[in-house]
Amino acid sequence: MNYRAYAYVALITLMAVAIIAAQPWIEFFTWPTRDYLGIASFVFLGLLAEALAINFTVGPNRTAHSSIGFLPLLACAIIFPAFAAIFVAATIEIVAGLFIRKRSLWVLFFNTAQGVVSVATCALVYSALGGEPSGGANIHLAAFVGLAIAFFLSNGILVGLLYAIRQNTNPILVIRTIVGPRGGNILYGLLASPVAIFAAILYDRLYVGGLALMILPLLLVRYSYLSKVQLEQVNRDLLKVLIKAIETRDPYTSGHSLRVSNIARVIAEDIGLSRRKVEEVETAGLLHDIGKIDMIYAAIIQKPSGLTEDEKQVIKTHAVKGAELLRSLTSFGDSVISGVLHHHERYDGKGYPDGLSGKEIPLTSRIIMLSDSIDAMLSDRPYRPALSVEEVEAEILRCSGTQFDPDIVRVIVERGTLGRVCALVRDDIAAAHDHGMMTIPS
Repeated sequence: MNYRAYAYVALITLMAVAIIAAQPWIEFFTWPTRDYLGIASFVFLGLLAEALAINFTVGPNRTAHSSIGFLPLLACAIIFPAFAAIFVAATIEIVAGLFIRKRSLWVLFFNTAQGVVSVATCALVYSALGGEPSGGANIHLAAFVGLAIAFFLSNGILVGLLYAIRQNTNPILVIRTIVGPRGGNILYGLLASPVAIFAAILYDRLYVGGLALMILPLLLVRYSYLSKVQLEQVNRDLLKVLIKAIETRDPYTSGHSLRVSNIARVIAEDIGLSRRKVEEVETAGLLHDIGKIDMIYAAIIQKPSGLTEDEKQVIKTHAVKGAELLRSLTSFGDSVISGVLHHHERYDGKGYPDGLSGKEIPLTSRIIMLSDSIDAMLSDRPYRPALSVEEVEAEILRCSGTQFDPDIVRVIVERGTLGRVCALVRDDIAAAHDHGMMTIPS
């Protein structure tokens, strides 16, 4: 992490300290025992939600986790005064960071600080819109909507800015990715947030016993989502095995599809696509050559000498074959299928199979075309060594507007994407050589 990122963490931490110092803690220490037990119950619910968070892969050597730990925080913000909600947020982040996630010190500081700032912001918005802490009774619904929006926005902005500073990328694009197209990611959070109202009502009517009723739904949600994530991971692992089996026909293509998939993911993230769209691009990148599983390509792929014109025409049909194969399955949407079908279309219209040009070419296909070429240029060939990052950048700029989408090229050049994907490609190739394999993609 660079010094600017550390400075940003320090700034957010100072903001959190100032917010904490400004709270009327004397009121907190004069509460009845009943309220202390209630606060402890919400802390327990938050920690349980963190312990039950689902871990999933979001890219090469990168994982993330999905948690509903925000629900107890939203409930606290409408039940108790702001300082109590802030106490709950800080306690959950500290305990979870130390004992559940085992975060490094700077991550622990940042997560705790951004949690305090986010909760303080949403409590302030709730109060400004007419909401008052009510112990779970008389909840102001309009103010609650404002509270939830403020929480997700402040959390997304704070985290997005840190990511942008660490990666030296455009913060607007990063925050837009976190928020999602037309605010889709915030919308999902808002749709789940009424559970916090339900928790507040249970607390008002049944006290701590009401919160105990929330544990079973938490377990059911966790089990359901975990099953979905595990099934998706198994399917992805099977796809990787299938692609690897296809590529074993030609030693020069070993690992190519997985690298194209990883490069495509990085590019999709850098141009600001939503998480769902990024996953579609990544999947299409992995499957872009799946049509070559057809036996009509076996002899051509393994041919040691140059191809005849007829053989070249046969090879060009692999994109159509791949799309036809994927259409016969039920697991892939139109975006993935069209991405595979058109991944050899050129921006100037001179590609195949349909000769599409410009923005007529699906965005997924434009990304894969560029990713495919980047991997080829960064890899050794029998007739030349791998190109340097500078040479690849020069070639991409030369072909911008003819072979590649100039808008995508501009973004990845500005954001230094090539340097990052170069590290991915060369690490993969080095690992392959360590296992005695030649990794020179076609």
